[in-house]
Amino acid sequence: MSESAFEYLSSHSLLFLATASPAGDVHVAPMFYASEDKAIFFSAPDGSVTAENLRGNPVAAVAIADAPADWSQARGLQIEGPVAELDGDLEAAAAQLFQSKYSHLGDAASHSHYWRLDAADVRYVHNGEAGTESFETLGQTWEREKVA
Repeated sequence: MSESAFEYLSSHSLLFLATASPAGDVHVAPMFYASEDKAIFFSAPDGSVTAENLRGNPVAAVAIADAPADWSQARGLQIEGPVAELDGDLEAAAAQLFQSKYSHLGDAASHSHYWRLDAADVRYVHNGEAGTESFETLGQTWEREKVA
């Protein structure tokens, strides 16, 4: 494969994070993120639906994708895993990752609240190259592989 799933992850900036309340009410929010290996860091403020859902049900799913004109070149990630609310040194390290990736944030990155999703189930869609799973829809064959 020309690009690994984790190279793809680190080369993007926006993901869609899906959470659910303990009652099963689903919420999806776009989030800027930073990543390090299989860890995905994002900021969700206290009182937000995302934060409240994660406190009551600390798992999430993520989608990251491109929309090329030629669907045979489509790429994307589907990721699921447990989420931890960060504090102390772990939160400071996440802030540093954000400052490195988004230098325009400056000091604001140090004054945000961070969470970490540990990617437990990672599926990489990479059309144009053979995958371990194939499926068809909308007249297109989609290639995907489970990488974690």
